[in-house]
Amino acid sequence: MDETIMKLSPLSPLSPLSPLSVVVFVLALTTTGCDSAVGSESPNQGHSYIVGVDISGSRTKTDLDESKKLLDGLIDRLEAGDHLTLIEVYQGGREPARQWSDSIRTPRDPKQLTGSDRRRVEDFKDIARMQTSILFDSLRTKQIQATDIFGTLARAADYAKASKNRGTTLLLLSDMINETPEVRMTSSQEIPGNTWIRQRADSKRLPQLRGVCVVVAGADVSSARGAAIREFWNKYFEAAGTNVSPDNYRNMISDPSEVACP
Repeated sequence: MDETIMKLSPLSPLSPLSPLSVVVFVLALTTTGCDSAVGSESPNQGHSYIVGVDISGSRTKTDLDESKKLLDGLIDRLEAGDHLTLIEVYQGGREPARQWSDSIRTPRDPKQLTGSDRRRVEDFKDIARMQTSILFDSLRTKQIQATDIFGTLARAADYAKASKNRGTTLLLLSDMINETPEVRMTSSQEIPGNTWIRQRADSKRLPQLRGVCVVVAGADVSSARGAAIREFWNKYFEAAGTNVSPDNYRNMISDPSEVACP
């Protein structure tokens, strides 16, 4: 009998599943019998997706709806062996960001899935969609006091390091406007420059994202401030060991298949 593993971050308020979550998960286990619904990952199979979810007050309902639709579409495309991590963009306060991370077990024969393999994939998708709905809680949006994108990237880098031999994509569903006491990007004049990035690189305070594909959906790409923020992040990601291509820094992505790097 396969061992069932449900990996939830001990730091995450999502870890204690809600009653509805428990019901759905139990039903998932019931339908798969002795096979595991999720977990038992393989370091040599599948792709790792790390998704930063920004529900701060600077984003409109339309922005959030578009982000949720893209994430749901990405979940629909997951395959056996894939790993998914959801991170609520850090708030810069004492309350920890919500996080959830899990994987779909790699089948014995990836080229020929059994009925149990297919059920396992669908069970994982159901749980992932449920966690997505929790993250996009409209009531919680009003409680967000700050947006710490730097802290979110640091945590994403930790998850990326654990991806082992998987290809890794970091999807940031955010307007990329950091708002913490240290850095507030509310105006072009407050956006840090090259010296700020270089100082943090010299003191090893940048996340290590080498080899990670970065995609941004939700950014302001039309205003002068948006252009300045984009220029900052281009330089920041380059210093962190990766880059964001022009096609991957966008206001909206409608097709989840475009969440990828060339």
